Amino acid sequence: MLRAALPPTAIFASNDDMAAAVVSMARKFNLDLPRQLSVAGFDDAPLATQIWPELTTVRQPVAAMARRAADLIIQLEPRRNGWPERMPRHLFNHELIVRNSTARPGR
Repeated sequence: MLRAALPPTAIFASNDDMAAAVVSMARKFNLDLPRQLSVAGFDDAPLATQIWPELTTVRQPVAAMARRAADLIIQLEPRRNGWPERMPRHLFNHELIVRNSTARPGR
């Protein structure tokens, strides 16, 4: 992707570990982060502040999400005949944490 004729100006990875790998590969291609490539991840893992540039990321309430998932499994356990027609949904708050791995295009 980074060697394409028209490479991306930004990559949003599905988690911070993958975003860190993108940063590593970008460095191998001598890209100037974030001027030539912005990189962002998900989770706000400790790794996000342990690399340079520090990762822009989306912070999620992982512990609360895990508790809710466990509660759903416990509630559904007695049914054993499959999932309900409509799975319950819950929206958790999230927060964009802007750090040094992103910039406006063309900067």
